[in-house]
Amino acid sequence: MIGLLGRPRCWNPEETQEAIDSLVDAETNIYTKREGEDITVRCNLTFSGSRKLLCKETCEEGNILINTTSNEDQRGRYSIKYEYRYIQSSILDVTITKLTKSDSGWYRCELQKDWSPDSEDNFKIIVTEGEFDPQNHENIYL
Repeated sequence: MIGLLGRPRCWNPEETQEAIDSLVDAETNIYTKREGEDITVRCNLTFSGSRKLLCKETCEEGNILINTTSNEDQRGRYSIKYEYRYIQSSILDVTITKLTKSDSGWYRCELQKDWSPDSEDNFKIIVTEGEFDPQNHENIYL
C-alpha cells in the first residue's frame, strides 16, 4: 500500500475495518442514541407524494406508526414534518421522543402516489442503555 508522498505504507486491518464501518453507517443511516433521548432523522425522498407513512420495519398492517395526507402529524411519541421541494428531493423529518430500548430497529419513511412508484428511505436506530441527563444534553443535528 502506498501512503502520502508515495512512500510504502503498512496495511492496518483495523483502520480498513473502521473505514468500512463508517461507510456502511453513512449509506444505511444508522443512528445510536441513549434511552430517554429524542431523535430527529431526515428522510430524503425522490418523489413527492400525497400520503406520508412512518413505519417500523415495513409498511404493513401493524407496523404503521403514522399514515397521513397532512404535511405535519403526530401520534404519541412519533411525529413527521413533510417539505416538498421542487426539482430537489422532498424531505420528511421524523422525530421520536423519549426513546426506549424497544424503539431500536429499522424504520421506513414512505411517500405514496396513485400514478407513479412510491418513494422510500430507511434508517436504523440503536437505543443504548443509560439514563438521559438533560443537564448534560447537547443538541445533535443529523
